Amino acid sequence: MKKKILAILMATLTVGSLLSGCGGAQSGDATGKQESSKQESSDSEEPAEIVFAYMTQNNIPESSELERIQNLINDYTVDKINTKVKLVLFSNSDYMNQVNLMLASGEQLDLFQAYNTSHLKYIQDGTALDITEYLDNDLKETTETLYDGFLAPTTVEGKTYGILNMGSNYVPGGFTYREDITEELGIDMSQVTKPEDLTAVFAKVKEAYPDMTIIDPNRANALFESYLGKIDKIDPLGDNIASSVSGVAYQDNATVVDIYETTDFKELCELTRSWFEAGYYASDAATTTATTAELLMSGNCFGTFCGLGNPKIAQQYTNNYGHPFENVQISDSMIWSGNSGAWMVNSGCKNPSAACKFMNLLYTDEYVDNLLVYGEEGVDYKLDENGCAVAPDGYTDLNSVAYTDNMNYYFWGNKWLTYPVAGGLYGEEKETNKQQNYDGDHSNYYGFLYDYSDKEAEYTACLNIVEEYKKSLWVGAADVDATLAEMTKRLKAAGMDDLIQGKQEQLDAWMSSK
Repeated sequence: MKKKILAILMATLTVGSLLSGCGGAQSGDATGKQESSKQESSDSEEPAEIVFAYMTQNNIPESSELERIQNLINDYTVDKINTKVKLVLFSNSDYMNQVNLMLASGEQLDLFQAYNTSHLKYIQDGTALDITEYLDNDLKETTETLYDGFLAPTTVEGKTYGILNMGSNYVPGGFTYREDITEELGIDMSQVTKPEDLTAVFAKVKEAYPDMTIIDPNRANALFESYLGKIDKIDPLGDNIASSVSGVAYQDNATVVDIYETTDFKELCELTRSWFEAGYYASDAATTTATTAELLMSGNCFGTFCGLGNPKIAQQYTNNYGHPFENVQISDSMIWSGNSGAWMVNSGCKNPSAACKFMNLLYTDEYVDNLLVYGEEGVDYKLDENGCAVAPDGYTDLNSVAYTDNMNYYFWGNKWLTYPVAGGLYGEEKETNKQQNYDGDHSNYYGFLYDYSDKEAEYTACLNIVEEYKKSLWVGAADVDATLAEMTKRLKAAGMDDLIQGKQEQLDAWMSSK
């Protein structure tokens, strides 16, 4: 203890007034804000301890297996940033419920994501820490790595409260199809450049395979997202473009409009209606519980709409579903405004510098990223000759090992750090796609954050109404004119016009402040 006190006194004499005014548990962090890029650990400092909550679509590992990964991370982070990390892992479906319970109870939670939910509310209620002062030090490497303008959706009145995960910033619309069938029938897919071109393709396949489901209904929303957002250039302004409830805006006109009253939406519904009537969607397309995986593995489904953020997704489908698949691009890419998905530091965090340093590793450190995604090399995965992650000896696939979170590889940090799977992008192909993402086209309204907190009841009521109709419209199972008229009438009665007016006022204010 005497040696520790002496060390502190000597450090105080050395740095002088840098430590004045800093107290409590964060006194060690104050110096770090001045020199965060330097190693702060020393024999006289105990490691900071933070709690990191993340999510998985894979099986939740046994607690001993999660502890194994946690220990490996801490072996690294204690030396790297003098920080111990407790891993808390929830399923995707339960993640936000559990995070909100932890936040409400006061249980320690230092780093979390607003997963599929607005991060704006966590900013407004003070839960999210203003991390602006850490951007130039503890998060400096991250800010130098991010896509251009990437902090705009998490910055309010000049203060930054979080960072989005670096997933795909370039996502053209696509259709993934059975390549063996198009080759058999002599269909030239190079002639397909837009959704309407698929009609002739579907007709030929249906003629040759009358009992086949031509289009997977589970991804019908992806067609609406591609067509409306990337061909018609509509920005949902914080909503889901395939099921908007508070108005949208075109790139060349900042007037907020009801998407269901636009000609573009109606014409797209008429296209899918014609496909349904021709039998390209199954008669139970609006209600079936069969998943995409089940349909494609059955061999009796021709294809599915998708985003081509991963241009080699067809190869993964081929590997996973046992039939040869290929992609065709049907739209360009457009990244819209949005207000969900930020990784944030809890304002109640006792060691915000440590939390930011660990966040920095998520965006910049290959070892940490792949530990979280694939687990321990040689135990949970191994690398092949191309640097791709494959099943370790004794296993047939990556999903049956003791620990893996490979299905969520882009949900945190920087997806470009993650090892590709076999058949994925590596080498020159990966670098080309990476550059496409850094050059990704953003909406004119990128960075606009829509706040409906003063009309949450109306927003929820409208969401519930759209939920009743959207699948039938997406797959063409409902009469277009009658359904749109009925839905629009109910939306107006529930307050959609008020939502549109409020969004217009917010958008005008945002535009004038730029």
